[in-house]
Amino acid sequence: MVKQWGENAKRKLYLATALGLILILSGGAFAYTYTTAVSTVSVGVPSANVASASIASGQPDWSSVTDNLSENTTCGEVPAGYLFDLTPNAGYSGDVQVGVYLTNAANLTRAYKYLNMKLYLEGSEEAGETPDYQVLSLQNGRANFSLAGITSSAKSWTQTTKSDFEGGTLYQLDTTTSPGDVLLAKYTDNVNDSFNDQSKIASSYNVTISSGQVTLQYSEGTPATETLRPNAAGDKTALTQYPASGANWDKVDEASSDGDSTYVESTYYTWQEDLYNIGNHATGYGQINYVRVYMVGKEQSTETDADGYILIKTNGSEYTGTQTDFTQSYATYYYQWNTNPQTLSAWTWSEIDALQAGVGLRRSRPSAQWTRVTQVYVEVNYTPLNYSSPGRITSINLLSGKTVYSIDNFYYNASAIPSGTTLKTQYSTDNATWYNSSGTLNGWDTLSPGSANISLATLGWSGANFYYRAEFTSTGSDTPVLDEIRVYFKSYYTSGTLTSSAYDGESYGNWDWEVFYFTINEPSSTNIQFQLRSAATEGGLSSATWYGPTGTGDYYTTSGTAINSVHNGDRWIQYRADFTGPGDATPKLSDTTITYTVALTSYVVEIIGGGYCLISDNTSEWAPGWSTTPEFFCEATQR
Repeated sequence: MVKQWGENAKRKLYLATALGLILILSGGAFAYTYTTAVSTVSVGVPSANVASASIASGQPDWSSVTDNLSENTTCGEVPAGYLFDLTPNAGYSGDVQVGVYLTNAANLTRAYKYLNMKLYLEGSEEAGETPDYQVLSLQNGRANFSLAGITSSAKSWTQTTKSDFEGGTLYQLDTTTSPGDVLLAKYTDNVNDSFNDQSKIASSYNVTISSGQVTLQYSEGTPATETLRPNAAGDKTALTQYPASGANWDKVDEASSDGDSTYVESTYYTWQEDLYNIGNHATGYGQINYVRVYMVGKEQSTETDADGYILIKTNGSEYTGTQTDFTQSYATYYYQWNTNPQTLSAWTWSEIDALQAGVGLRRSRPSAQWTRVTQVYVEVNYTPLNYSSPGRITSINLLSGKTVYSIDNFYYNASAIPSGTTLKTQYSTDNATWYNSSGTLNGWDTLSPGSANISLATLGWSGANFYYRAEFTSTGSDTPVLDEIRVYFKSYYTSGTLTSSAYDGESYGNWDWEVFYFTINEPSSTNIQFQLRSAATEGGLSSATWYGPTGTGDYYTTSGTAINSVHNGDRWIQYRADFTGPGDATPKLSDTTITYTVALTSYVVEIIGGGYCLISDNTSEWAPGWSTTPEFFCEATQR
């Protein structure tokens, strides 16, 4: 295009532009072209209004100018307030020139000496200058503002990462198993058998299931007795020994009483005690019927005072038998415990092996007297139990009726697996093929005494089928004892909810929420469905109503569904995803996207100050047709 135009060409171009501006206000759609011999200049006009203007609420109170007129109130500050709301057309992009005119200056000059009003338009280029306002006065009846770069914008809100989803509120959902995806969370449950009945045992042989335990069956032999004698010092050594060399325990350990050849004694009137360790049992096995402790003793005195008693120590506690008055000749005395006095239960062979036995002695009243014991020993009466071997139990399907994602652990508690016995387990999902925890066909897991969890993760089993088999073996004299088993498994929650974080459509404009997209995977019998809610403020979301694409009773179930128009105009939005499943499977949410358009923001022309002075405080002196209320006209044109 040439830079030099003739004056006539310039005048015609300006006229075309002016006509175009007039037509903008009327909503016309025209294009004007002026052709010279050199080039063509085109002026484009939008196909709709550039902007709409309306009277704003909060107008200045001009009645304050004439209220309470007096000589001292004829001058003052211009009342502040809003004049016009300007809303650019949503389809328009570009610059806008805003002009505000004072249309009744003639009437105002009949009342005012001067009237200067400061007009302000936030967002205009002038609002960033110094001063940031334009003056509209009786002498200058137009104020101009420029709005640059007006445009609507297409936007979107996407959530796809672990942190995106965890920014919301998750209920019974999991984002860690598959980072970036949302799944129903899993929880751990278990089925146990404490063997109080046989309801969870499908078959058994050579075992007894009773009182919370499984043991091998046995047959009783003829009751027998094993005698145990002191073999080391115990926790107390207070008596005097004879001979004085050696140890107290070896003065009372003989199989046949040796009388006064070796003994322990007391010459004190207060009680003194010895305890001795005894040898471990060697031949006894089965059920212990009682423990009887013997002492062979005598006293020097003929007094009838109590001189001695049996003493034992078991499981850290001491217990005494009945106090006895010895005779002047050696005699045999005993005290019997049918059960362990510390546990109040039948004696066990480990308690026998840890037992300490001894005596308490004192002299009678006369001085220079003694009481002595020459022999101590323990008799353990027992009934031999001959245990059948092997024995076995096979469970029912312990997970029947459960919804199971994974079978994780097998727990057991075996209170006893004595030497010469074994206890082992294997597992199945069909009650036909059996594996150990490593996946070896027909293999077994050998158990240790106590409790433990055996991981079944290597098997990779899922579903509501699980059987176990336990096998007991023995050399005949003892039995393993199984007290409890548990099968731990994981299931998905059958429902869960993700309430997303609140999203801000940004602090300007009018919001047109458009389309809801999402990526989900829904295995059989699983489902994810969505609803949206919106509000003008973030705080308003908590009480806002959830909507589907057509109302409160439906859901977004297909990606790419148009968003319910009820949300348009709200700045804040939020989605809720409801997950459901059968317990052994989960749907998966990978991402969500909401698209929307931010329409052009509204602008407000306002009076922020200024000053005035009236002709007089007497309105009768004002010229006819006076007015103190300015009248304004606003236009918005393409710049």
